[in-house]
Amino acid sequence: MWRFKPFMPKEQAGLEGRTIDIGNLKIQVRNAIAEGGFSCVYLARDAIHGTKQYALKHIICNDEESLELVMREISVMKLLKGHPNVVPLSAHTIFDMGRTKEALLVMDYCEKSLVTMLDNRGAGFLEEKQIFTIFRDVCNAVFAMHCQSPPIAHRDLKAENLLLGPDGLWKLCDFGSTSTNHKRFEKPEEMGIEEDNIRKHTTPAYRAPEMWDLFRRDIISEKVDIWALGCLLYRICYLKSAFDGESKLQVLNGNYRIPELPKYCTSLTDLIRDMLQSSPDSRPDITQASTFLDWLLLLGF
Repeated sequence: MWRFKPFMPKEQAGLEGRTIDIGNLKIQVRNAIAEGGFSCVYLARDAIHGTKQYALKHIICNDEESLELVMREISVMKLLKGHPNVVPLSAHTIFDMGRTKEALLVMDYCEKSLVTMLDNRGAGFLEEKQIFTIFRDVCNAVFAMHCQSPPIAHRDLKAENLLLGPDGLWKLCDFGSTSTNHKRFEKPEEMGIEEDNIRKHTTPAYRAPEMWDLFRRDIISEKVDIWALGCLLYRICYLKSAFDGESKLQVLNGNYRIPELPKYCTSLTDLIRDMLQSSPDSRPDITQASTFLDWLLLLGF
C-alpha cells in the first residue's frame, strides 16, 4: 500500500537532490511524495525547462518477478500512450546494479489523487453530474485496456490510483498489477501461486469474489475490474467502502447496502448493483457500462 507523505519533512535520502539523465530528459529530483515497500515516488522537475514537473517512480527489483512487473507496467503504459485518461509515461530506464536492478519511470506530475479529494470532503457528497463525469474518465481508461487483444485487466483499480491531471481529466496510474492471463484455476499448485499473486498485487476493499475464493471455479478475467469499478463508484457516491470490514465473507455474501442518503437516481444505484454482481458473467462488460454512462450524461445527469 502506498503511503502518501505530502507534509513530512525528513532528511535527504534515496534520490533526493540528484540530477539524473533518463532517456532524453535531464531531471532534478526533489522530495519524496509517496512510498511503498520497494519503491518510492519523487517530485522532480525538468533541469532544462524548470517549470515542467514530473513524478519519478523509483523501483528496486530484487528478483526476476519484480523486474517482470516493472517491464509489464512500462509495456502497458507505452501501449496506452496518448490516452487522455492514462498518466503519461515520459521516459524510463533500468539500471543494472549487480544483485539488483533499479527502474526509473518518469511520468507527468498530477497534484491531486481521487482518494485525497474524497477524504477531504467531510460530509460534502458529490452531485450526480460530478460523479458521472469522474466515473466516465475512469471507465474510458479501463475501456482502452479491456479492448486490447487479449484484454488487459488492471486488477488494482482504486481511488488511490486515480489522479487529476492539469487538463482537468482524471487519469489512471500504477499498471504493475495488470494481467492478460484470464483463466479458471483447477490445480492446487496453480491456485496457490494465483492466491499469492492476488494477495500481493490487489487491494482487499476492491477485490472481486472470484479472487477471494478460487474454489468457486469462476474464470478470473477482466471482469474483476468491473467489480472494482462498482466498489469505486460506491466510494465516490457515499465516501466510504461498500465492504467496510474488507471481509472475505462480506464480499462472498454480497453483504453491502445502498445508503438512504444522499438520494441518487436509480440509474446510478442500479449501475452499482449491476457491477457488484457476485457472478462475473452477470456483471456488465466495460462497453455496456461506458455506453450506459454516455447515455446518462447525454440526458443531462
